[in-house]
Amino acid sequence: MTIFLLLLHGLSAVLLLGAITHQALALWAPTTSHGGWWDHLRAVHPERYTRMIIVLFSVTALLGAISYPPFRAVARAEYLDAHAPWTVGLFEIKEHAAAIGLALLPAYWAVWRNAAEPRGRRAVTSLLTLITWWNFLVGHVVNNVRGL
Repeated sequence: MTIFLLLLHGLSAVLLLGAITHQALALWAPTTSHGGWWDHLRAVHPERYTRMIIVLFSVTALLGAISYPPFRAVARAEYLDAHAPWTVGLFEIKEHAAAIGLALLPAYWAVWRNAAEPRGRRAVTSLLTLITWWNFLVGHVVNNVRGL
């Protein structure tokens, strides 16, 4: 069951990463022509991603919270604390970043509902994008450190 939850957590993280990155690219570099693949990547309506990003961030955080007790009891206690303590610090920062991201979701929702505030959209979306990328990369490093 733990592996299944970890796989769901990873899958939702990949979906979240794609959605938030796509939205951030469309927000920061809107396209004026529809030529190559780069223009197609940015030629979207970024406001359409808002609800799904909120749902995916919440689901990913919830699945991570459910998967945390077995991680804490087994992987961290038996291996990481003794052999790779630097990963524990990275994971602690990851947890805090996820909490900040969850607290940021109401502001994210508010700025995307208000079309007259493009600077707020850019600031909040960029911060949420950075948090998502940080958590994704740290999650992979911590998950794979025993194999390294």
